[in-house]
Amino acid sequence: MSLAAAGGFLAIFFACLTAIYIGAVSFAIFIISTATISAIIAIIIATGWIGFFWIIWLAVKKSLDLTKQSVRMTSSAISAYSAARQTNQNQRVESKE
Repeated sequence: MSLAAAGGFLAIFFACLTAIYIGAVSFAIFIISTATISAIIAIIIATGWIGFFWIIWLAVKKSLDLTKQSVRMTSSAISAYSAARQTNQNQRVESKE
C-alpha cells in the first residue's frame, strides 16, 4: 500500500470522524436547548399556578377576616340592642309598680 493511499484513507477517515463529531455535538446542543426551553416553560407555568393559588389564599384570608369583623359588629349591635331593650323593660316594670 502506498503512502498516498494511506494518507487518502486517513483523510477520509478523519473527515468522517469530524462529521460524526459535529453531528453528535449538534444533536447534543439541540437536546440540551430543548430541555432548557422546556424547563423554563415549566417553571413559568408552575410559578403562575403558585401565584394564582397564593392570590386565592390571600383573598380567602381577607374574606374570613372581614366575615369575623362583621360577625363581631353584628353580635355587638345585638348585645347593645338587647341590653337597651332589657333596660327599657325594667324601667317600664318599675314605673308600673
